[in-house]
Amino acid sequence: MSRGFSMVELLIVLTVITILTGISLFYLSGHQRLYRPDEQAQKIIDFFQEGRQRSLTQRETMRVEIDLTDGMARLIDENLPTTPGDDQIIKSMVLFPQNDVTMNVRPPDISTNPTESMPVPIALFKPSIHPLSISHNVCTFRFLRNGTVVNEGTDAVGSNATTTGLTLFIWSPKKDNPNESEIARAITVIGATGSVRYWEYNRNLTEVNKWKDSRRSGIYGG
Repeated sequence: MSRGFSMVELLIVLTVITILTGISLFYLSGHQRLYRPDEQAQKIIDFFQEGRQRSLTQRETMRVEIDLTDGMARLIDENLPTTPGDDQIIKSMVLFPQNDVTMNVRPPDISTNPTESMPVPIALFKPSIHPLSISHNVCTFRFLRNGTVVNEGTDAVGSNATTTGLTLFIWSPKKDNPNESEIARAITVIGATGSVRYWEYNRNLTEVNKWKDSRRSGIYGG
């Protein structure tokens, strides 16, 4: 009759399981980090699209704030246009740490913007003038009831705001060189229409401008 496994055999099996588990966790962690810019970009696109839809259907200004000071993104209903204290947060999300996913600048190793039909400047992060994020380092997108997108304006109710499109870069710095991007993505928001588009940067392309609309390509890690 079998007397079962010996202690040595059990220790060998446990050692092998431990090694395989460690290897799996190592690759899983790297895989998750690889997809962080895409994950964060897709969630921010959801904020933009919901903000645009709500502004058109509810006939109120919806504000999306990317707040690097708090590490948060927020979708905010501005409610009455002349009352700064009635802003209401509809939804929010926690952003990845900036050393994992950077958004406040274009990647230093990339010299071009996604090609849109009209110029779309780089999104600027600046001290907020709105009550829910006052003085924080924030990029502000305000979706109006007429379908346009404007900037933050000059005061807490958005006075003197101008129609503007913005390009938001979302990228992961290389661990050994933070000035180079491992993965680069971008979101363009057209001020005149409020349309949102998602772009992927693919270094393997021969074109001068290597940004590709993600509806036409799906190159991860490019």
